Amino acid sequence: DSGMGMYAMNPTDYDDFQEYFDQTIKAYHKIEGDVKHVNNWEFAGVEGLPASGKLDLKELGLAEVSMRVRVGRNLADFPLPGAMTKEDRIKMEEKMVGAFEKLMADPAYGGTYHSLTPDTKYSIDDN
Repeated sequence: DSGMGMYAMNPTDYDDFQEYFDQTIKAYHKIEGDVKHVNNWEFAGVEGLPASGKLDLKELGLAEVSMRVRVGRNLADFPLPGAMTKEDRIKMEEKMVGAFEKLMADPAYGGTYHSLTPDTKYSIDDN
């Protein structure tokens, strides 16, 4: 695992410190020259996918897995994580709980939500 990390404290930091971020990322990944990242979410022609073309674990013959989602970016209404106050974090969680509840209620997603914030509906100490 990497022994280094970089955090932008403000959205403009990605532009203001682009040269630093680019050089550091290239050095870590041993990349030379100009680089442009392009996402390609097209799965057509990928060998081994089920006939449906979806990455469904059951169709791939794999067992269910547990997943933890870590969000490294922020919502536009809030500062980036490194610059957030305790109150910012609590307000952001309050805003996100509505989205989590919709996902949990949808049979296609389900799951549970556990909060580290004390005295909330989903506090770990209450579950």
